[in-house]
Amino acid sequence: MRSRGLLAAVSTVALLSGAVTAAVVFSAKGDAGQAPHTYAAPTVAAEHATPAAAVPATDAPSASAAPTSISAPAATAGVAATNPATPTSVSTVSVAPTLADAWSATAPAETAAPDAALSPAASELVTAIESEWGVTVVVSGQDWGLAEAAQMRNLGALAGALDSLPAGVVSLATDNSHGSLSILSNEAGRTLDGWQPYGPGAANFYASQDWDGNGHTVTSQIVLQTGANQVTIAHELLHAYQMRDAPSGSYGQALLTDEMRAFTAAAGWVQVVSDEELQSQVHGSWEEIAALFRYDGADLSYISETGETLQAFTPNPIEAFTAIGALIYAAPDGTELPDWTEYKRWFEANLG
Repeated sequence: MRSRGLLAAVSTVALLSGAVTAAVVFSAKGDAGQAPHTYAAPTVAAEHATPAAAVPATDAPSASAAPTSISAPAATAGVAATNPATPTSVSTVSVAPTLADAWSATAPAETAAPDAALSPAASELVTAIESEWGVTVVVSGQDWGLAEAAQMRNLGALAGALDSLPAGVVSLATDNSHGSLSILSNEAGRTLDGWQPYGPGAANFYASQDWDGNGHTVTSQIVLQTGANQVTIAHELLHAYQMRDAPSGSYGQALLTDEMRAFTAAAGWVQVVSDEELQSQVHGSWEEIAALFRYDGADLSYISETGETLQAFTPNPIEAFTAIGALIYAAPDGTELPDWTEYKRWFEANLG
């Protein structure tokens, strides 16, 4: 049962942010709804979106925090960028590894940012979140906002995202074969070991492996852009759930699970290659993976809480699962979603 103290804290955040408990999934500063990959890019370290262009840091809420990405994949303030990240290529002789054997990475060059001291109220909310959901909210070297109002809004978006998803999904997203989940917030797209799988710049993504300059380690991390909204965070949590049993760093492997195969078929995705070819491409680039499928399902446009007509960017079933799932479970009040009957029926029957 959710503690009354945590509910009170989140309610306070809602008042500060204007209904943060229904916020969206990407950073309110440039990734309004989706993490750079998870694919993180898949916004999984390759999981989602392209790192957002540099945007001046601000503690003011975005005027257009929309749940997922707009039809044009560019990362714009308030809109989740859901394109796969396209990091700068590095030489094969470089010590920098590639993510999932496909995503170029850059060496960790960023120094940890000075700690942005949390207010007493924000510190209490961190403790409540960690106690309630068993995650680690990383504070040292991270930026959860400068002023208390921003910290409460950003941490409230995290609490709201965790609370919006079915309990069984959250339990597998936060503690699975890759370990207990850590959640970071910084403008550099930097993991715990300082790795920037999408290069310098803000990004929202999930990573099941880290790199310290010497080798890979198995990990479970969500790296948020400071100010990420509820939908963006829910999107990344769904990536963590989705990749729970895939080998560390092997994000395309999720396509081979019975769960993802069932979702793919139910949502109108058609695999246009043989199972053998799909198996051979699970470590391919996001573009190569996207080329293995055709989408014959429902139109994925919707109207944001600010009245904008947006198009969810779903280049393949992995991203469709997280982008549409995040909207269904965590979209802000006032968002107008289509019936999306096939999607809603499948999520209700299989995730709850």
